[in-house]
Amino acid sequence: MAGTSIEIRDGLTPTLERLVSVSDNPAAIMSDVAAYLLTSTQQRFEQEIGPDGQKWKPLKPRTAAQRIGKGRVKRGSEHILVRTGRLKNSLTAASDAVSATVGTNVEYAAIHQFGGVIRQTARSQTLSLKRIRGSKQVRFVRAGAKGAVEREVTIGARQIVMPARPYLGINDADRAEIATIIMTDFGKAVE
Repeated sequence: MAGTSIEIRDGLTPTLERLVSVSDNPAAIMSDVAAYLLTSTQQRFEQEIGPDGQKWKPLKPRTAAQRIGKGRVKRGSEHILVRTGRLKNSLTAASDAVSATVGTNVEYAAIHQFGGVIRQTARSQTLSLKRIRGSKQVRFVRAGAKGAVEREVTIGARQIVMPARPYLGINDADRAEIATIIMTDFGKAVE
């Protein structure tokens, strides 16, 4: 299963690496760093920004107009990458004595992080339609619904271009906080 993650292993300054290596409990320090990275990544979902501080590309109007949930509330242009919350809620942190990692195993995580093209092949599908009472319009319904008419349709091939909306990464503020965590944890160990 595809996913994506970011790992701090050799990205620390030599001084910080030395502090971690001479610590009595480097795994505890890296655990604190991993916990911070997880919180920082979750906050990016709330703010809808990448590690570089740039706002994520807005949803396309068609996507924003989709109806979601049982109450059939319109999605709107907010809540990018959190339609169901699966991606955000799947984020996990891991660490050992020499590394701290935050990531997800959700199969569509990488396309949102890096962007890309989704290619859908042409296909045939059966649709269940029902006429809206008092109108000539029809709507999609579940197969076998009362009054539904099934129709076989062919859907052509298409490409969907997904913009990159990076949520994993480390910026200067993260580096400063990681340094503070390491120095604080090292200071506690020395006391």
